[in-house]
Amino acid sequence: MTAPDPATVSIDTLLEELAAGRQHAATLVEHAIARIEALDSRGPALNAITHLAADEARAAAAASDRRRANGEAIGLLEGIPVLVKDNMDVAGWPTTAGSAALVGRVAQRNAPIVARLRRAGAIVLGKTAMHELAAGITGASSLTGFTRNAYALDHSPGGSSSGAAVAVAAGYVPLAIGSDTAGSVRIPAAFHHLYGLRASRGAIPLDGIVPLSPTQDMPGPLTRFGADMARAFAVLADRPYQPVEASARMRIGVLDAWFDRDDDHSADVSSVCMAAVERLAHLGAQVLSIALEDLRRDTDAANVIAYEFAEALAADLAAHADSLADSPVRSLQDIVDRGLEHEQLTPVFSERARHPGTDSPGYQQALAARAALADRLNACFEAQSLDVMAYPTVRQPPTLLGGTQDGSNALLAPVTGFPAISLPAGFDRQGRPVGLELLARPGDESRLFALARAWDEAREGWTPPGGLVVTTD
Repeated sequence: MTAPDPATVSIDTLLEELAAGRQHAATLVEHAIARIEALDSRGPALNAITHLAADEARAAAAASDRRRANGEAIGLLEGIPVLVKDNMDVAGWPTTAGSAALVGRVAQRNAPIVARLRRAGAIVLGKTAMHELAAGITGASSLTGFTRNAYALDHSPGGSSSGAAVAVAAGYVPLAIGSDTAGSVRIPAAFHHLYGLRASRGAIPLDGIVPLSPTQDMPGPLTRFGADMARAFAVLADRPYQPVEASARMRIGVLDAWFDRDDDHSADVSSVCMAAVERLAHLGAQVLSIALEDLRRDTDAANVIAYEFAEALAADLAAHADSLADSPVRSLQDIVDRGLEHEQLTPVFSERARHPGTDSPGYQQALAARAALADRLNACFEAQSLDVMAYPTVRQPPTLLGGTQDGSNALLAPVTGFPAISLPAGFDRQGRPVGLELLARPGDESRLFALARAWDEAREGWTPPGGLVVTTD
């Protein structure tokens, strides 16, 4: 019997293979290292990895295999290779957050989510590239340049968790951890035929993560299979794991106004997403149209990133001054003054360095807008007896590498604190992946997981029209 390919199967399948002795953590790690070496820096390099701790991973894998052999307690991710975004602290590793200004910064301790991954038996293999300081969705970085989309090398991978999505899509690992402030997990998931989760506000700790906007930041998993989401969430949120049964028997409210058809590209994306909604209806969902006037305007008004960014970064730099003793950078303004940022980021960094911040009346107005929007969504969920709302994760396909990205719908979840998941809806006419986002009420992640599992089953046998454009052959 041929062993399943670690580059294509689920975490559950790998755990079954490990439990049966047909697979070992050591061989999974070697597979991941070999795939990274083949795809990440040679030929049409994907450029998704910033730090690879191969020897540490090999030692951790050997320890995991010994635990299994000795009959010791087995964690939820025992023996599974995992990658984490480069804004997350791993003791002894660099934390650069994609910024040349943070070169030399080495973490003194593990972020709580990294500690939780390791307690669960995961083999933390290395760190992934990201949009600089998580402040965008195209993957631009003064440290690493651009990560490439694994389905279209000349297109953006999305961001800011660019490398995390590419790493899972390209088969390096079955699970990567990104962070999401305005769509930074779900957008790259949508562009790579993956599942990407943003949990309810406060569900997962932020300590040990370079901040962008502390009241909107949220770590989150990216996986190839929806069935793996509940397990990953249980580890990150430090909650008991209960496998969720597949179910699409829910009331889904479709946000009609967010299915754009302004041009051929948006019409193509919307058609793919509407077909996915129809498929959910075939699986038992009740689908109804929802009209929420001015929702995009109200969502933008509730966004606090611009108010929080410079202050949060300055506080973080001060807290890690010892790691950056040779660097003069102590603020976002310092980065701009010294020209350390990627050129694509100069305008936004310059504007946000001078922003009035959290002491301004505008910040209080944005917080009030956030609370009002959350109340409005809750009222709609209640009045329509909805389980989830549905809309395209991004209304446009990925831009060309180096371009600016339009069409995100992913801000709604961060500003309201509602959980959301991006499902791999299908492919547009150019063979590029499209994501469908599902939004649930706070604390209702289990509904998203049930739908994700149902979607796994619904898409069995689907094959990408083009597939990954790089291989190890």
